Amino acid sequence: MDDIRHTTITVSGTLTREEFDEAFAATGWLRRLRRLIAVAAVVMTALGLKPAVDGNSVNAGLLMLALVYGALCVFLPPMLAGHMFRAEQATGEKQAVIDHAGFVLSRGSDEIMRVPWRTMKRYYQTERAYTATGRFGWKPGLLIVPKRLLTTTGETELVGVFREASLRCSTSSRTPGR
Repeated sequence: MDDIRHTTITVSGTLTREEFDEAFAATGWLRRLRRLIAVAAVVMTALGLKPAVDGNSVNAGLLMLALVYGALCVFLPPMLAGHMFRAEQATGEKQAVIDHAGFVLSRGSDEIMRVPWRTMKRYYQTERAYTATGRFGWKPGLLIVPKRLLTTTGETELVGVFREASLRCSTSSRTPGR
């Protein structure tokens, strides 16, 4: 580990549901989605209770829409997380090669994607995994590296690569509370 820029880390395996949930909860994407839906429900409720021009004080349609948004606030984030995990598992075992330029994901001999570090913004360290987040065009991107697949030196080298790539670190001890 004399020069971190020449470090290459190769990881191969699949994620467990606990690793996925913990890493995904650390990013905060579902919390933000839940807040957005809750704000929409509150706005619909306020508009539904606003006095109308014709003297009617309750708009039943908007109140029903607010009720639907409230239900979505509760049920949609865990359903999305479950769907994403099942989609990830359906593709099978993947290999990640992580170095100073970025990372390459592949399945067998087929390269799935090559991602440069400039598209990634932040990494999270949880109890079970390292997670790097960023954007691929309009889509959010996520790289989850389970700690169980890393050796002690591999873990140190991975953090070094993240820091060399100028990713901001966010440690999270948060458990996936859905």
